[in-house]
Amino acid sequence: MKGYQFLITLNYVKPKVWRRIMVPVTLDFYDLHSVIQTSTGWTNSHLFNFSIEDSTNNKTIELVGDEESVTENFGMAQHYMKNPPEKGSFADEMYQRFIRVQLLLARDVDLSQYVVDSPEFRYMYDFGDGWEHEVIMEKVVEDYEYDYPQVLEGKGTCPPEDVGGPPGFDKFKRVMKDKEDPEHSHMKEWAKEQGYKKFNLSKVNEYLKEEWV
Repeated sequence: MKGYQFLITLNYVKPKVWRRIMVPVTLDFYDLHSVIQTSTGWTNSHLFNFSIEDSTNNKTIELVGDEESVTENFGMAQHYMKNPPEKGSFADEMYQRFIRVQLLLARDVDLSQYVVDSPEFRYMYDFGDGWEHEVIMEKVVEDYEYDYPQVLEGKGTCPPEDVGGPPGFDKFKRVMKDKEDPEHSHMKEWAKEQGYKKFNLSKVNEYLKEEWV
């Protein structure tokens, strides 16, 4: 079976949090979302999207998990078709931005449709905290021996959910390191409730195998 090798890096955090994964080429983008969640340590508690620059059609492809967003987007497209805005107006500027983005349901789009021609793209998780990941499809492996995803290597512990984005994570790490900080005990207990734990390669691969086999 063929496989795709991806490098996923969480942006704007130090030290770096990254994972190198292998997945069967038969997966779709919702599957990739699920693999990223498990391999990094997120809990799939928030919305997400993939953003891919399609240079062939000069469009940004956004792949989302919720059907409601796709339905609303389709409704807006129908509205603009029936009510084209006046050229040069503010509404026309908004329309031009709108037509440059194609919104699709992640589970309806196979990885093979984009990752070979557009191997570098963005994965955004939790629009409130704004966790942006850089995703690079590094190579196609002709003889991937498994029919489920695996993490090949990785470093860094994923931030806890709802910590407040990169600035909140910086504060979290500072408080967790300082046992004299008045917030330390509370923060430590909160982190435990959030399931915060160090990255463990073998454990993550056990979870992936359980999910996919």
